[in-house]
Amino acid sequence: MKKETLTVETDEYGTIRSFNAEGKRHNPDGPAMVYADGYKAYYINGKRHNPDGPALVYPNGGKAYYINGKRHNPDGPAVVYASGHKEYYINGERHNPNGPAIIWHDSSKEYYINGKKLTEADFTAWQTQQTAK
Repeated sequence: MKKETLTVETDEYGTIRSFNAEGKRHNPDGPAMVYADGYKAYYINGKRHNPDGPALVYPNGGKAYYINGKRHNPDGPAVVYASGHKEYYINGERHNPNGPAIIWHDSSKEYYINGKKLTEADFTAWQTQQTAK
């Protein structure tokens, strides 16, 4: 298999960007964008994508997981901010069948199933219904 040729540019601020032949952000072997402050962004054919970890990595420890341009992490939160804020997504929709889909830095919570916001009582009823199936 022929290895594709990437265009790699570095600007005056030290930001490194990789592009495919169509000019889309792209790097199958690592981040397509790396900033001097440590921010990294993974792209495949212009879409945020990293099947092996977060697609966005912030210098302060925050991270966000994307697959094919959509926030997605079946194994935990898809967004984690340094403040402690967490958000769970599946295929771009807020979703967590095991608990709150958003946990704010002040510990308040919001529940979502398939992108639909639920009250905590509605979420508990939904979980009970799933268990009964």
